[in-house]
Amino acid sequence: NTSRFLINEASQVVAEIDPAGAVTRTRRDRHGRLLAHTDPLGGTTDLRYDDKGRLTAVARPDGREAQAAYGDALHMPTTVTDADGSVWHQTYDAAGNRTSLTDPTGAVTRYTYDELGHPASITDALGNTTRVRCNAAGLVLEVTDPLGSVTSYRRDAFGRVTAVIDPMGSTTRLLWSVEGHLLRRIAPDGAEESWTYDGEGNCTQYVDALGGTTTYEYTHFDLLTAQTGPDGVRHEFTHDPELRLTEVTNPQGLTWTYTYDAAGRLAEEADFDGRRLTYTHDAAGRLTARTNGLGQTITYEHDALGRVVTKNADGVVTTYAYDAAGRLLETTSPDATLIYRRDRLGRVKSETTNGRTLAFTYDALGRRTRRITPSGAVSTWTYDATGRHTSLTASGHRFDIEHDAAGREVARHFGEGITLRHGWDAAGRVVSQSVEAGGTDRLRRRAYTYRRDGYLTAVNDRTFQLDSTGRVTAVDAPNWQERYAYDSAGNQQEASWPERHPGAEAQGTRAYSGTLVKRAGTVRYEHDAQGRVVLRQKIRLSRKPDTWRYEWDAEDRLRAVTTPDGTRWRYLYDPLGRRIAKQRLTDTGKVAEQTDFTWDGPTLSEQTTASTDLPNPVTLTWDHDGLRPVSQTERISAAEAPQKEIDSRFFAIVTDLVGTPTELTDETGTTTWRSRTTLWGTTTWARDSTAYTPLRFPGQYFDPETELHYNFYRHYDPETGRYATPDPLGLTPAPNPASYVHNPHTWADPLGLSPCPADAANAPQRPQTPNTAFHYTTEEGLQGILDSQSLHHSTGPVHARFGDGQYFTDIAPDSIKGLKKADLSTDQLAGGDLSRYQLVRQLFGRPSRWGVTRTSHFLEIDLTGLEIIDCRPNVLLHPNGGPLDLTGRIINHGRTPF
Repeated sequence: NTSRFLINEASQVVAEIDPAGAVTRTRRDRHGRLLAHTDPLGGTTDLRYDDKGRLTAVARPDGREAQAAYGDALHMPTTVTDADGSVWHQTYDAAGNRTSLTDPTGAVTRYTYDELGHPASITDALGNTTRVRCNAAGLVLEVTDPLGSVTSYRRDAFGRVTAVIDPMGSTTRLLWSVEGHLLRRIAPDGAEESWTYDGEGNCTQYVDALGGTTTYEYTHFDLLTAQTGPDGVRHEFTHDPELRLTEVTNPQGLTWTYTYDAAGRLAEEADFDGRRLTYTHDAAGRLTARTNGLGQTITYEHDALGRVVTKNADGVVTTYAYDAAGRLLETTSPDATLIYRRDRLGRVKSETTNGRTLAFTYDALGRRTRRITPSGAVSTWTYDATGRHTSLTASGHRFDIEHDAAGREVARHFGEGITLRHGWDAAGRVVSQSVEAGGTDRLRRRAYTYRRDGYLTAVNDRTFQLDSTGRVTAVDAPNWQERYAYDSAGNQQEASWPERHPGAEAQGTRAYSGTLVKRAGTVRYEHDAQGRVVLRQKIRLSRKPDTWRYEWDAEDRLRAVTTPDGTRWRYLYDPLGRRIAKQRLTDTGKVAEQTDFTWDGPTLSEQTTASTDLPNPVTLTWDHDGLRPVSQTERISAAEAPQKEIDSRFFAIVTDLVGTPTELTDETGTTTWRSRTTLWGTTTWARDSTAYTPLRFPGQYFDPETELHYNFYRHYDPETGRYATPDPLGLTPAPNPASYVHNPHTWADPLGLSPCPADAANAPQRPQTPNTAFHYTTEEGLQGILDSQSLHHSTGPVHARFGDGQYFTDIAPDSIKGLKKADLSTDQLAGGDLSRYQLVRQLFGRPSRWGVTRTSHFLEIDLTGLEIIDCRPNVLLHPNGGPLDLTGRIINHGRTPF
């Protein structure tokens, strides 16, 4: 495959022709400044400069402009006007350090610096100040939050962090190699992990806290060829001459293959079961069609800025409309119209779905202070100076919340002197949970015990046996026993639990065809060519089988189910894929019962059920802290006036470690509902329960009619611990695209899309350091980011190995001292300096000329307030499914040295 470049007499590239023939054109002035960039479809971005060479305007392909005005002395932008007319103001000190940022609403954030120009403090719009102490090199040594809690960092002579001391005094220690690779990490409880590297800096071995070893093998250009886990399970990877991943072989010998077009874009993939998915792109590289294993095709139309404006999913059309800043304003599908109202910063003030409105209010820092649901339920929040919740008032019932200095919740007070209390160990794990009355009378208590690597081994007198990878193989408690066996790919091979518990028919051995479960105990499954469960049948000895038939659309959403008694249910979704209603139909197709759902982002916030069997509609409203449900309000309303309340009940929700409800407690401390579940979520509850919640694992909702859990993007079967459809992201999130998380005590999958540690999903807010990181790109990429003030997310197994989102690095441009490693002196290498090719290897896993081209320019970005994951040394990820708004976050940008 050949790419060609057209170069003018000034040695400037003016056109690039990719192997597919698509032409990208650029125009520059005599100083080499980019004046125009035209994509292969003719979309042109124009740039203008003042007489000092400063960028003053960027005109997008849709004709809208972003503008910048500068102060005369330091040539720094003092006013930035976005394409939607929003204006940001910045001030600077004499050294060029930004001292204030005023957003379009007038909220001001102020910054101060020490005598060396290093950050000293950041004061938010409400006057809360976080203080920072840096060493002479400008590296952070200490962060003091607005309440006085201190997080400290110790560093070695090269500036690398050797110890992190949290506000409670717990210390995490880090040991580094001369080259800057992490060698050991010692947790506050003494648990130790270690890493080994080869001469190219590739990690060849990881040893976990139990001594289990994972090894990695590489070939030319530092490409990963194999990974072997502590249980001996091996995954193998094959790449083509263009260094692209072409095949993954799982421990069972099943292969997943990838095929690319001439321009290097993914054109086809075939999964472990032979299901083929195809992709079509336009000349600009935008996805225009994808076809699933059943031959159903989804097509996409884009506007001049590349945004999807029409989606046609096998004949089902959805349209999208955006504001000038690129934010979604309205979208319509056959099931629903969704309308957003936003403030000047783009925050959602209201979200209306088919006439049902969810409304929000925010403080000056953008924190939500009030929510009103379609039924009229009002929730309000207050915060401390660090941004942690101090109270939640839900439908008139108040929770007062206490945190320790490290930001972990230690007590939640509600009702008639009732307290839900949590105790934590030095490693940040919950070790006790209790419900107390009057502060002393302990009504209920749980104690948690962990293995050295952080996996749960006991809750009170219930114990868990685990294998070397953390999977639970046995659960033992008085009058209770569960047993599980797994194959090398992590699929259940055999399962058992008490016969009296629901789902007993699924006990016993499991049979698979590839990754598709065909039988679990006496339960039989059938799948379509897309790998979706279309029939689930429980064999009975004394009567005919119980059979469920499932119907799916082109986007793998469950559209209907027919239950064993012949009842038919229908499901409706909004344009974002959230389920907004389920309907029980009569024999004539009329709606006999309907439950309407209201979503607060990806979290279910309310449901209202109306039925011919109920005299009045019943509404359940939930409040969450992250993914963890906090309260449930049950209200009966007048049929003719849904906001007119007839009766109501309020319950606090007690959850387990990951956020699964275990109890409902009223304001007197009385338990009104208590669940008992198997390891994988099959649930029953006490017969004397006077209340009920359908919430299950984080993000899951139990549907009795399907016996499945709705989990946003997929449906989960707790009897087998598997999903009814393949993962839409393929192998990107996990090596087994059909199973649930490997340990449901400490991991969760709140979207049915990607497993994550439960402590990450429900992490408390920590003191925020005004840290920055860097994003490397091409010159055209830089201009595109400056134009849109947004950074697109990386996706797929090739470009987003650690998950979808924005990728950053802590490698600063000023640490790059040469093109090749041989260009650097011994002292420079010992001091942590890098070559350009070493930068490329750290970012992309291999040094290449392509990588040098892709890192010609950089942006320094303020990451304050963003969720950031350390993927591997020098690589940071902000998990995200869409563009990241960079308005006010771009600190610096320019050309990468060498």
